[in-house]
Amino acid sequence: MDMNRLATKAAGWPGRKAGQGARAWRGREEGRRRRAPAGALAAALTIAALATSGAGPALAHVTPNVQLLRRGDFVKQSLAAATQFFEQRLAFGAADAAAIRGRTGWTPSEEEVKVYVGRDAQGRLVGSAVFVWVPSEHGPIGVAVAFDPAGKILQAAVTDIGSEPLTWVRPLLAGGGIAAFAGLPLDASPDPAKVAPAATGSMTRYYAEVIAQGVARAQAVAQVSLAAAAKTGR
Repeated sequence: MDMNRLATKAAGWPGRKAGQGARAWRGREEGRRRRAPAGALAAALTIAALATSGAGPALAHVTPNVQLLRRGDFVKQSLAAATQFFEQRLAFGAADAAAIRGRTGWTPSEEEVKVYVGRDAQGRLVGSAVFVWVPSEHGPIGVAVAFDPAGKILQAAVTDIGSEPLTWVRPLLAGGGIAAFAGLPLDASPDPAKVAPAATGSMTRYYAEVIAQGVARAQAVAQVSLAAAAKTGR
C-alpha cells in the first residue's frame, strides 16, 4: 500500500472503563458535527452531479439539509463491540488514489470523507465506519457504511439529505431497504436494483443509484483504511 502518511486521533483512552472513551468521543463528535458540506463543497458536489447526469443548471437546486442519523450514533450502533474509537485521517498515496479512481471514477478529498476505527477493550480491530458525501442533482447526500475487519459490510445508512430529495428517498429507507447492502464483500459491487425493488418512480430509482454509488466509494476507501489500521494498530 502506498501511503504518504497516516495520522490518527484517539477518541478513547487506555485504562478507562469500557464505554467511557466512546461516550467522550461521541460528545465531541456531536458537538462538532456538520449538518451539510458548506459553501464551496456543496456547490462543487452539485456541479459534479450535473456534469455526470447531463442535467442543466436550471434543473438543479439545493434544499435545506435534513439530518437523519448522527455520525456518533451510527458508529456506536454498527460497531457495538468496540470500546475505543479513533478518527483515522488518511493521506492517499498515488497508488491508493489511482486504485480508488479506477474503481469508482472518483478521487476522495478530506472534506468528503471521514473514517472512524473501532477497537475492543483488548485493542483488537472491530471494524471501521466510512462517511462520504455523494453529489446528486438536488444537492449532496451523506452515506455511512460500516465494515468488519475483513471488509464485509455490516450496515449502511443515509445520514443527511436535502428536504426535497428526502421525498424520493423515503421509500428506499422504509422497511430497511438499505439493508440490502449488508453482508456485501469488499470486492463486490453494490446493486441499486436490490434496494427496495418495490419502490418505483424515476427519481426514487435515481437515488437508489446515488446511494449505491456512495456505498461503492465507501468500499474503496475502506480497502485503504482497513489495511492501514491492520498495519499501524490504529
